[in-house]
Amino acid sequence: MDSSCELRIFTDCPRIQFFKTQKSMIRVLIIDDYPILRLGIRTALESVNIQVQEADSGEQGLQQVRDTHPDVVILKIDLPDVSGIDLISEINQEFPHVKIVVLSGHSDEGLLKMAFNAGANSYLLSDTRADILLYAVEMSYQGQCWIDPRLSRSILDIKEEDNSLRKGKKFGESLTSMEMRVLKLMAVGFSNERIADNLHVSPGSIRGYTNSLNLKLGAQNRTHAVFRAICLGYINYKSLFSEISGDENLEAV
Repeated sequence: MDSSCELRIFTDCPRIQFFKTQKSMIRVLIIDDYPILRLGIRTALESVNIQVQEADSGEQGLQQVRDTHPDVVILKIDLPDVSGIDLISEINQEFPHVKIVVLSGHSDEGLLKMAFNAGANSYLLSDTRADILLYAVEMSYQGQCWIDPRLSRSILDIKEEDNSLRKGKKFGESLTSMEMRVLKLMAVGFSNERIADNLHVSPGSIRGYTNSLNLKLGAQNRTHAVFRAICLGYINYKSLFSEISGDENLEAV
């Protein structure tokens, strides 16, 4: 998470006075593929005099950000046409002043952490009450962070895991350089056979490395190992492909 952003996790939401005292109208763009959900969000926002625009896809949403420069984007994380994480990253890179509020139906720690690493300011579950959504928009507009209270345990779990890793108490050994190379190639979708070809070892050796990774990362399979590696900070997804192409001269898959 951005260390410059004050993280707030609340168990209750105070009455909103902020929008009533704003001299200029806040402009919000909703990016969601479900019209009924956009309508509900629009109704809540317009009730406090917020100017609202809508987009029904990630591609359309990005173009509207470029055309209209909203103050805040409310973005559904699992859009059908683009990766929500990639869209957050692209908006953040092109328009770092635009605040991003994520709406998600998923309460897993990996997605939460990836969203903040990509540039999100706040993260809410899709069934959030309207007053809490408005409060998250307010916090984000003011440059602060807001996370759904139901996800506070996930944030604490992430911090506990990170601290344990740094202290060397969670796993007996750190990952070797070869294990890291295998892990990164797994993360970009390479099969064991292709990893073996590129690293000039046997497929049996790669199976040994993947078993070791599962053990060290507390994972049950390859996919879970990559997920855990992202959560625990071994892999930075934003720089992964450049690292792979630079170190291994491999095409991204």
